[in-house]
Amino acid sequence: MVIELPALALDIGMKRIGVAVSDRLGYSCRGIRCLYRNDQQWPQQCMRLVAEYGCRTLVVGLSKNMDGSEGVQAGDCRKAAKILQQHCDLPIVFQDERLSTWTAKERLYAQGLNEKKMRERLDQTAASVILEDCLAARIK
Repeated sequence: MVIELPALALDIGMKRIGVAVSDRLGYSCRGIRCLYRNDQQWPQQCMRLVAEYGCRTLVVGLSKNMDGSEGVQAGDCRKAAKILQQHCDLPIVFQDERLSTWTAKERLYAQGLNEKKMRERLDQTAASVILEDCLAARIK
């Protein structure tokens, strides 16, 4: 599937949803905020971000087990994506997100952030990693 840019990526967790956006050329991605799953308005908040950044594709991180199989968390991600699809007409692309949180932690620690600051930015940084991986996979 072709990814139309800019793209908005979501790292969907049980409590928080990290959000990242790409530039119009797909050269860079950056975390922009965190949404909360217990807020019933999270899909509408996501759509406001889509409009604000002019996004044309949604990328949803899909939690897979290390053997590539899908578990409970992947099912939850797919469920959240279905809810989101009810609020928009944009294509949703799933991207394997194995090790994205680990990579995000490494980046944040390398920036010298303490544990508290790292936790504040972890989900949106993981979303950025997911989006970078998705764009890199499409280039090959």
